[in-house]
Amino acid sequence: MRHRMFGTINGRKLLCILILIMLFPLALNFATKNRLKKEPVIAEGVELLGKPLGGLTLTSAKTVLEQMASVHQVPPVNAVIDEETKGVIPEINGLVIDVEETMHKLLVAQEGESVEPYYRQVAAETGLQDFPEYPIYRGNPEKKQVAFLINVAWGNEYLPALLAALKEAKAQGTFFLVGRWVEGNQREAQMIAEAGFEIASHGYSDAISLQQADKEVIDADLRKATEIIEAVCKVKPQFFSPHRGELSPLVLQVAAAQNLRVIMWSLDTVDWQLPGVEKMLAKVLNNVQGGDLILMHPTEQTAEFLRLVIPELRNLGLEPVTLSTLLNPERQVKE
Repeated sequence: MRHRMFGTINGRKLLCILILIMLFPLALNFATKNRLKKEPVIAEGVELLGKPLGGLTLTSAKTVLEQMASVHQVPPVNAVIDEETKGVIPEINGLVIDVEETMHKLLVAQEGESVEPYYRQVAAETGLQDFPEYPIYRGNPEKKQVAFLINVAWGNEYLPALLAALKEAKAQGTFFLVGRWVEGNQREAQMIAEAGFEIASHGYSDAISLQQADKEVIDADLRKATEIIEAVCKVKPQFFSPHRGELSPLVLQVAAAQNLRVIMWSLDTVDWQLPGVEKMLAKVLNNVQGGDLILMHPTEQTAEFLRLVIPELRNLGLEPVTLSTLLNPERQVKE
């Protein structure tokens, strides 16, 4: 009896020991994993917007970042009608810090690195699409950009130098081509398009006054220009600028019906009068602001003007871009 009891007790003990032996590796593995799951820490010396975050844990850094995000945000600006010109000033997006994406940048940052936040664009409530029958005289002044608007109906001999000046400076421009000129100068029109510059419409004929024309004449002129430009340059214009800046409610209505945005200008070089490069420079540089639309033509003075004005504009923090880039509501963000 005692022998049987002794055997039973030892058997139970043995079973417990075996179970403990089997569970030990699992417990050890669990403890090891818990140690490895230690919360990530941002590398020493890492900064965000001048604030040191190095050495903070993920949780602590996220709390700080959420506080910064509530302060460092830029509200969107709605498109509005300019009381002076009666044109529409385009909208521009707002910016908010994307906390999750910025946290990822912080976690992969190297020791001592200065990190820029990842911003998310916030659309305005009112945009250009809400004012289809209004002209544009300028871009949003908060944009650190300008656009060169180059009307082409003559001046073929000056085009190569003008294009070269833009290409050498790695600057952009938008060329408003007269349809009748494109028809008779297809090689030159293709040269502009193939050089990578933006193409827009200056109507078909510069011999008629759209301001005094009826709806049928305006419709036919704009439509014919679009068709010819598209056939020759392989691009459909989005923008239309009337000859001599002649506007009427009818011109705006017809252009909108053809999905053409009417473009005017805010600064005119008056280069067709050949006033001299220095005078053109002074006029532009003394008055230029972000969002300006600068009007010019292919003349014997325009290429030299471009070579001189582009670096000066950049010194002012203004980059010459295409018209479509300038009118895009996306706000520039430092990378």
